[in-house]
Amino acid sequence: MINKFIIFLVGLIVVMQVVHITLLSRLDRDRGRSPSSIQTEGGEHFSPREGRRLAGSSSTSRGNLRKSSAKLSKGSLDVSGQYRIHNFYIRSDDAANGDVQLEDATLVTQCSVQNLYHIVELSVRWDGPVSVAIFAPGENAAFADDIVGGLRRCYPLIRKYVSFHLVYPTSREAIIYEESPTLLNTPCQDILHLAKYHKSATLNYGAEKEPYPNNLLRNVARQGSSTEFIFVVDIDMLPSEKLRTDFVHFALENRLFDSRTSLVSDHLDTVYVVPAFELQLNASIPKDKTELLEALQQGQARPFYRDICWKCQSSTDYDKWTAAKSSSKRRLDVAYNVTWKDPWEPFYIGRWSVPLYDERFKQYGFNRISQVQQLKNYYS
Repeated sequence: MINKFIIFLVGLIVVMQVVHITLLSRLDRDRGRSPSSIQTEGGEHFSPREGRRLAGSSSTSRGNLRKSSAKLSKGSLDVSGQYRIHNFYIRSDDAANGDVQLEDATLVTQCSVQNLYHIVELSVRWDGPVSVAIFAPGENAAFADDIVGGLRRCYPLIRKYVSFHLVYPTSREAIIYEESPTLLNTPCQDILHLAKYHKSATLNYGAEKEPYPNNLLRNVARQGSSTEFIFVVDIDMLPSEKLRTDFVHFALENRLFDSRTSLVSDHLDTVYVVPAFELQLNASIPKDKTELLEALQQGQARPFYRDICWKCQSSTDYDKWTAAKSSSKRRLDVAYNVTWKDPWEPFYIGRWSVPLYDERFKQYGFNRISQVQQLKNYYS
């Protein structure tokens, strides 16, 4: 069994050195399951209780201390009118205090309730602003609300950096409880276990009638960022350590935040690709390129989608990336240039202005590549 272990700086024209990303979810042999549709097993069951519906009421009480006015608002509808969105359902402390800087990079991600636990390790690896959209129909929202509160209480980096947005279908309004006897007094050492093994109301959106609107979620999360650069990944992916810090240093050194320089105008049509890899289930997660190369040599890692859709990733030119040496003393540098060609689906760090995702695509099938194709046309 292989785990997705991938790191990537995706660039339409540029690939970065020393970067890789890791995916922690099991690699699906068939493409019939959503990336966020992994079955949980074991653990406690969340007991149903009388709750309140989020969408229809603007007169509900504020509830316990971690309730915010955003949670109790009516939210907004997506373009199709099928989904209700609560932007900044919970703001990070940095976002609430106005401490997020434009000259930074936000990790943008999305998930279903049962995959929320991944945010713990992801926040440690990224160590900076994170925007996550949660898909939580019906009573799934109650568990999401409880878990987010527990994670914020127990993990300072999540409280400091991670902003959460809530999305659910109008046909299954979110239900939030005024208090959570399940988690209110749960010790911090048990919160992660409960988040990981909880049996939520919907375990597998690929097997349910309710489709998983991944592109809508990506757009909601990325619109919740306020930095110049964004890095869109799935929740079960891990970046190499210090990827954000190194990229920000790279951008500062190359004056990529200064719109007045000709250098920036020369790079406005550039995104920065992060090569993606899959890792064996029980293998140690590499911290950097050196450890990743060792895992490749030992047969513990392989290029992302090598067996499922190699043509979707081969343009990254993994052989060239693994052989590339940094030409400077910087931890992060440009390795080589790549021009996009169909059907390459790279993961990349790009500017906030890159095109949104086409929200008509749900589940598997053209959900990411459709955006990359728009990116090519946008920069043509």
